[in-house]
Parts: sequence; structure tokens; C-alpha cells
Amino acid sequence: MTEKSSKRNKSGIYGKAIKFIELREWLNKTFIMEAYDDPKSSISLVDDKTLAISSPMHIARFVYIAPFVLAFWCVFFSIGSSMWPSEGHIEFAHDMARINQESRERGELVEEHFLYFDAMLGEDGKSSLLDYTNAIINYGSESMKEGLYKDFIILIVTFIISLAATILFLRIPRMADLYFDRQRQIVYTWRNGKVAACHFDNLGYRETVYGLDLFLYREHKKKQYWPTRVTVQPTGRVHFNTEDDSTVFMAQVFNFMDKGKSAVITGDRFERKPARFYLRVDKKPENFEQRVAEILKRDHELPELYTKHLI
Repeated sequence: MTEKSSKRNKSGIYGKAIKFIELREWLNKTFIMEAYDDPKSSISLVDDKTLAISSPMHIARFVYIAPFVLAFWCVFFSIGSSMWPSEGHIEFAHDMARINQESRERGELVEEHFLYFDAMLGEDGKSSLLDYTNAIINYGSESMKEGLYKDFIILIVTFIISLAATILFLRIPRMADLYFDRQRQIVYTWRNGKVAACHFDNLGYRETVYGLDLFLYREHKKKQYWPTRVTVQPTGRVHFNTEDDSTVFMAQVFNFMDKGKSAVITGDRFERKPARFYLRVDKKPENFEQRVAEILKRDHELPELYTKHLI
């Protein structure tokens, strides 16, 4: 069972990290973890060599990004529908058009601004957005024209934002998993062509309200190598990751790295189906193993960096 302990590094989002292996002794004394058919967490793969953790971005994009995309499109269609003449407006236009026709039959001159209603109904008498727009442009008052122009500007801006948000949502690649290699006792992943890795003994950790932040050594454009934060949500959920959830996850990681897959799963191999609805995948960089090896030559520098700097 879990128990509260001052050894838990719950320093918050902006706190400094500590070595992940400092939790090993505490976890072994306070928590007994059984193996399961399904680890029921963010673990996506377990075999003889590797335990993989899925990226929280899979869920986060639907929780944080998708609602904004949907909201922008709702605003766009709401504005667009408000520009369409209402049934009451169309019915009134029919009445006015009938009066205009009666005036013509009597030989009376129909004032130009009353022609707005004839133009709004169009040739078929049903009206459309194009008919409505042409009627305002040709026969509407100045205030009606100004209102139409403002609505079109807002509609165009909203459409551009909605389209850009949709493209952003679709262009987000399926992020690479975080891999724990038991044979080599290393941890590695990659993001946008940059490799991140470290020895398991040098892995940094910080617990936050959002889950766990793990710190690896990553290729850096200016500094050559620099610590990078990889967020893990133990339950696979964006919210409501409790301390117990984090403890279970950490125990599973230590069990795998220390004892092997039989301490985590009951079967020979476990693999969760990858996240769907992606147009592209964050591909493994070229010369990956060579680049990992270069990082591992230097990752002894990592603990000093993440314990002294706010990352």
C-alpha cells in the first residue's frame, strides 16, 4: 500500500527536479505492485526489452485543442446563419412585393428603396444569401450596407481562424512514446527530429498536479545538449491524476527495470493500440542509435542541470 512520505518530490510545476532513482528504496518499502494482464495506465508496450509510455498529447489535443476548433466553427456558422434572411423577413418581403406589384398595376411609380424587397426575394421568390446581399448593396440603406460589410469582415476573420485551428489540429503528429530499455538501462524518446535520452540512473523527476515530469538530456540547437521535460500522465487522463496513480505508475517502472516484464504483466507481451485520427507520425530521426550513444556519453551532466535549474 502507498503511504505519505516527505521523499515525494511534489514541488509543483516550477519546482526543481530530483533523481528518479531516489524513489526506488521508498517504493520498495511502502508499495507492493502486482502484475496485470493490462497495466491500465499510460503504458503502451511491455516486452522482454522495453516498456513504453504513450504521450499525453494524444488525449490533450482532444481536451484542449478540439473544443476551441469546434467553438470557432460554431461561431462561424452562427454568424453565417444570422446573415441569412429570417422567415419573418422573407414573409414581410412577400407582402411588400405584392404591394409594389399592385402599385405598378395601377400605374404608380414604385420608390427605389421599395425595390429592395423585390431584389431580396430573387427570381424564384424564395430568397438566398446572394439575393439578400445584392438587395442590400443595390437598394439598402447606408446603415444596412455598413452592417453587411462588418458581418462579412467578422465572418471572413472567423473562417480564417477556424481553418487555421483545424489545420493546426490535423498537423499535430502522433508523438513518439517514451521508452524504458531494461537491457541497456536507458530511457529515450524523440520530438520533431531531436533525440532525447539518458541512463535510467540519471533520469530526473518532478511530481505536479498534472502528473509526472521526467527529465532527459536532449539535443539542443544552441547549447548542443540541454535537459528536456517529458510529461507523463499515469492514468492516461489529462486531469485527476492522483498521488496514488503516480505511485502505481512509478512502481511499475521500477518493477520493470529491476525485475523484468513478469513484474508488470502476466502475459508474454502487452501492446496497446496506438492513438488514431492522425495524418502523420513523428518519425524516428535518422542515425538514431548513434545520436543516443552521443547523448549517453554526456548525460552524467544531466542531474546537476535539472537539480539547479528550473526547467
